[in-house]
Amino acid sequence: MEINIRYGYSYWDSLIIATALQSNCNILYSEDMQHDQLIEGKLRIINPLL
Repeated sequence: MEINIRYGYSYWDSLIIATALQSNCNILYSEDMQHDQLIEGKLRIINPLL
């Protein structure tokens, strides 16, 4: 999977990211992923606990 290789996320996290991208989401809230990272220039990961 490209996301797994390019960004170094686990298989399961990559599936979540891919689903968010296909759903045209702009923000993905997760405490397990890198805060404020921009994926594919479209999806920003936000840690709501910070």
